[in-house]
Amino acid sequence: MPEVQKFSYHNHTNFSDGKNSLEEMVQRAKEIGFTEMGISDHLIVHKNICKSPSWAAMVANNEADIYQTDFKTMLEKYQRHCEHIRKVAKAENIKLYVGFEVDFFTYDGWLDEFKDFLAQIDYDYVISGNHFLFDPSCETIYNINKSIGEVLTLDQIRALVAQHFNNIRESANCGLFRFVAHLDYVRKMGADYCKPQDFWAEKMAVLDALERHHTGIEVSTKGLRKINDFYPNGTILDEVAKRNIDVVISDDAHKVGELGLDFERAEQELRQRNVVHRLKF
Repeated sequence: MPEVQKFSYHNHTNFSDGKNSLEEMVQRAKEIGFTEMGISDHLIVHKNICKSPSWAAMVANNEADIYQTDFKTMLEKYQRHCEHIRKVAKAENIKLYVGFEVDFFTYDGWLDEFKDFLAQIDYDYVISGNHFLFDPSCETIYNINKSIGEVLTLDQIRALVAQHFNNIRESANCGLFRFVAHLDYVRKMGADYCKPQDFWAEKMAVLDALERHHTGIEVSTKGLRKINDFYPNGTILDEVAKRNIDVVISDDAHKVGELGLDFERAEQELRQRNVVHRLKF
């Protein structure tokens, strides 16, 4: 059997919305033979997050703690988190990379504040992982995980989905991210909002930006758990292969049982799609 990737850079602990501690995740990684691992807890900062139409649902799901309204107030907390990861890596004798999965926003000042935050913290990498829809002003944001059909029409939502891919493209253009997570994550909303072939021009513009800036992309096995398909789907991976974009398999693990899950299936998918350029730190 061809070799299966023995690491993952997209994982969450109970520092954000994961179910297990860092120590528990590391122990499981060692048990399944991972040679290294990246910890990429969420970094989600938006000045109007508490005013989002999705806010009440996020609070009801006990998710409010992972969202912040500015970078400054959270800096000390995240610095301690980075220090904790470094200490556990040393104690457990495993290579741990300190990362964050970042929602990329576009309102005036956000990018400068993000860069200033990164300049003050001991980190190794950031992932562009986007969970919200918004128009170019980025003043009002809608969580993709929540039903927004109650407040917006189908046409309005599809317009925001088109803009969503443009925003991901801009995250690639900024040059800060090592790879883009779950590119077509919006498919979880259903076929009315985004079929696999919908928004093709916008998706290809994202891939063009990734190629131009030498930024990678993940194939996420989480899609198998959510929509019975990989994020991104196979036709996008065909285009990734043509552009020689680096690919990394991710589990997007939020609990120990998801670490390395379905990596064999992902390897088979990548072989089938002739994806040979792989990302490894």
